[in-house]
Amino acid sequence: MEWYDKVAPKFVQNVALGYFQEYVFDPFRVFPLVPVGQNSGYIAKYSKEDWVRIGSPDDYIRMGATESAGDNYEVDKQPYVLYPRSFHDDVTESDVEDYDNPYDPVKDATLFVINRLELVFAQMFVDQFMTTGVWGTDLTGGVDFTKWSDTNSDPVSDVLTWKGDVKGVTGFEPNRMAISNDVYVALRSNSSVRSQLKVTDDKVITSGALKRLMDLEEIIVIDAVKTTAKKGQSATSSNTGFLTTGAALLVFAPTKPSKRIPSAGYHLVKKGKKGLVTKPIPMPHLNNALRIEGTLYGQGIKLAADLGIYAGTVI
Repeated sequence: MEWYDKVAPKFVQNVALGYFQEYVFDPFRVFPLVPVGQNSGYIAKYSKEDWVRIGSPDDYIRMGATESAGDNYEVDKQPYVLYPRSFHDDVTESDVEDYDNPYDPVKDATLFVINRLELVFAQMFVDQFMTTGVWGTDLTGGVDFTKWSDTNSDPVSDVLTWKGDVKGVTGFEPNRMAISNDVYVALRSNSSVRSQLKVTDDKVITSGALKRLMDLEEIIVIDAVKTTAKKGQSATSSNTGFLTTGAALLVFAPTKPSKRIPSAGYHLVKKGKKGLVTKPIPMPHLNNALRIEGTLYGQGIKLAADLGIYAGTVI
């Protein structure tokens, strides 16, 4: 037996190597959060045409004993359904009874469950909204506009034009744009953007600078990473990457939900913080393991297709 076999192993207490993505892409920055009390129900919808129709101003002239012009508005409903999505991690009894800092099995399991479900919700947003056939307008880089990675492109002009297109048919100007990480990288190095911001050697282009240049309230970068590798498989460059690439979504959505202001979409959630709840469950039949289970009660819903523009193959 060597001397190092007699030394009790102990963790270094103030460092650890982990891949917990603390700032997973937050879909609630794109569409407002709406708490609901039931797993299914309806959202009231007004017809846009009823509220922007005027006809001819002469139709409103009233002379003598005549009736005033009259009309009415329709109220429709859109159904929603929340499907609970759950995930768990089992912590063994020995792990709970005997562990060394910084390893904290219960806390780490909770973070693991939360992180996984947040990634699932982010991927749900990408799959549902960052694609063609969803919004009123679909655009393709290299066909409908110059790709933002090309030297002669003008992303700011493109976005301002798209904003005007939406406002021209809805009365509301898009105020939020979600972009994939590679699009964000391309914007930061785009010569036209850099010229308009008058970037010098001691300045850098940030998302805040971009949103001011494009007159947007929010530019949300989808920079979370996922892997399709199964348990036991290595996460390689071929099966690991960002949730989406080469994409941009421009929408109008209020900061808070409203009965009077339209929104391209909402996130409906039930229970807990942002629809996510965790709980410990004793598992005596699994050798007294402690199960940390999380459930996500949330679903994105599109309400107004004409308030959104999706651009693909942006770079």
